[in-house]
Amino acid sequence: MRWTRRLLRRRPEPAPQRPDQAGKTHGQREAEKALSRAQKARRAVEAHRPLVDRVAARLANEREQNHFAELFRQAFEGGPR
Repeated sequence: MRWTRRLLRRRPEPAPQRPDQAGKTHGQREAEKALSRAQKARRAVEAHRPLVDRVAARLANEREQNHFAELFRQAFEGGPR
């Protein structure tokens, strides 16, 4: 008998669904704006990555050449200073 009463008991209606933008709080909108700014900044950084890699490789090469030049200079002058 109890199970029939449970079946007949009124169930609460589900909460109405809000439209996508209208149901967002101020904090959610600010978070979405921050996310879009971060995504835009990441795309800009990734667009410059090849240029940065080329400059870094050139600087590493120059540093290595300077290192060898210093080693040769020290060898000819008689040891490290």
